[in-house]
Amino acid sequence: MASSTEAKPHGVCLIVAYDGTDFAGSQLQLELRTVQSELERAAEIMTGHPTRIRPAGRTDAGVHALAQVVAFDSARLITTMGWFRGLNSALPDDIRVQRVAYCEPRYDPRFDALEKTYRYVVQIGEQQNPLTRERAYQMHKVHALDLDEMRRAAAMLVGTHDFRAFKQADDVRPNTVRTLYAVEVEPSFSGDPTMFAFTVRGTAFMKNMVRIIAGTLIDIGRGRRRVDDVPGMLGEAAVRVRAGHTAPAAGLTLVNIVLGRKGAPSPFLAEPPNVYP
Repeated sequence: MASSTEAKPHGVCLIVAYDGTDFAGSQLQLELRTVQSELERAAEIMTGHPTRIRPAGRTDAGVHALAQVVAFDSARLITTMGWFRGLNSALPDDIRVQRVAYCEPRYDPRFDALEKTYRYVVQIGEQQNPLTRERAYQMHKVHALDLDEMRRAAAMLVGTHDFRAFKQADDVRPNTVRTLYAVEVEPSFSGDPTMFAFTVRGTAFMKNMVRIIAGTLIDIGRGRRRVDDVPGMLGEAAVRVRAGHTAPAAGLTLVNIVLGRKGAPSPFLAEPPNVYP
């Protein structure tokens, strides 16, 4: 059996979707159920050796994903269809592999991500849908939200700014400058007039950044903060208390990751049989 430190000749890249409700987050944590621990367990069943998963990013406990990207190396050469079927048969029902591609050994999608897109969904009103309780921030007894004010505030967040006021305190990364390409407010999400969504697309995100953006826009929509407060939330002098509350994790989904920062084509641009399905 190959050891966990021995070089493996075959690189495998996956797009995975998961329901984050019952996970302590995506990243490996000692004695806790995580997306990474389940993927590594399933990969080891197929490879016959310990496998370390390299994700394109992390999601917190309760956060979902439609298209997380991960890579790992294998001593065994298995077809992409074999990986697709084998991994899904070994994974629990709340994780599913969506696509499989070959990649270079030691390929790390974290350093190849050009941009990421997140969606945050909110449901408002007295009548709550039990089927969305783990998919949306359910806000009871909320008066009408001012969508125009929320859109004005969202537009002010687009661009390159210092977002230090939009990160959790235990995120100690020194660089707090991020670029957002779009922050959109979508009413009647999925045709439901009680729901709306924020879609945030940017280069990279700090811990809880999207949830704080969502909480800030909600606070502005409710009149608890003003659009004129937004400039003071940005820049080196901004502090966490200037931005809004951290919206609950259940409403957040990682929707998409665009690869290609390293200049090479994404592994998923290859033609079959190198990609499945």
